[in-house]
Amino acid sequence: MFPSLLVLYDSNVFVDEVHEVINALKHSFSVEINNIEEYNISLSAYNSSRDQYDGQKLLNILIDEQKLNFFLYILQNDLFVPNRNFVFGLGSKYYGAIVSFHRLDSIEMKIKESIHETAHIFGLGHCSDFCVMQYSNSLAEALQKPSTLCNACQAQLKENNKNFERNKD
Repeated sequence: MFPSLLVLYDSNVFVDEVHEVINALKHSFSVEINNIEEYNISLSAYNSSRDQYDGQKLLNILIDEQKLNFFLYILQNDLFVPNRNFVFGLGSKYYGAIVSFHRLDSIEMKIKESIHETAHIFGLGHCSDFCVMQYSNSLAEALQKPSTLCNACQAQLKENNKNFERNKD
């Protein structure tokens, strides 16, 4: 079984929204969430010329410097990665993910993107079916996808969970 998920959030995110996301993650993944902590964003990931945070740099700080794993970091600040104007979030298999609420104007969208990024932690990649794991290049595309995993992704999630359990020893 995957370990419990640590949920971090920055002080600009409404705590009520964090709890709604947590409830959705518990429902979507049957994952335990034992720790919820406020965490201040690392200023070293800020790019002043873009007025955005470098999402990959921030994720690397949390994984490599803070030594965190199985975490979701929710922040209000806008994110980018090289060669993209922005990203809603990004994740790393079996380590962690970050999601930005900056461009997401409804709790439904915030939940949907949090589920998407958390699924990356559990080893799911992007999916071409009608699935929350569809890649979204724009807000319009993100609005079109469902908030649930397709059958193929659900099966892959179960397989990843079994493989994780076998290989953790």
